[in-house]
Amino acid sequence: MKGLAEKEVEADKVTWPIVSKEIGNDLPELYQKINATTRTIRNFLVENGVKANEINVNAPVVIDLNAERYGENRQGYRYNITSIITVTSKNVKLVRSIIARQGDLLQKGVAIVDGGYENPVKYEYVAFRQMKPKMMQEAIENAEQTAAQFAENSKSKIDKIMNADQGQFSIEDRDSNTPYIKKVRVVTTVTYSLKD
Repeated sequence: MKGLAEKEVEADKVTWPIVSKEIGNDLPELYQKINATTRTIRNFLVENGVKANEINVNAPVVIDLNAERYGENRQGYRYNITSIITVTSKNVKLVRSIIARQGDLLQKGVAIVDGGYENPVKYEYVAFRQMKPKMMQEAIENAEQTAAQFAENSKSKIDKIMNADQGQFSIEDRDSNTPYIKKVRVVTTVTYSLKD
């Protein structure tokens, strides 16, 4: 018999990559701009409650479009600098509220670029281990109830557990609109013997 246990939980960890770009022809000037942008973003985060140890600033990535092997640079600029500041926090509600207000950075002259496929906001549920034993128990109880119904229908009784599979746990987004709500699920398989 298969037993199922399912729970919906809120994510307890968020990773938010904040991507900004600068383009132009003067590399030293672009570095000054990207450093100023980084300071502004960092200050905005700290002012809104993000702890300094939750903020990680990566080295900027510079692309020299004149050095590209394929194609010609038909842009009006030579350099494209990308900076990524990553916020990793267990205070998911706070970070979600800041993400909703990131437009405030526009008033400070900072445009945040969509992280796209490479740098999405990630929500995780890391306290999973604490709920694992209880969910296993629920899945086994569910399998036993199903087995008891099957035994009753066949005019017999459940005897012993012959074999049991711990089951497979999965943690997925509840849906695409609420990735910060996770669906935790376990399916276990228990084989019972029956007696008359």
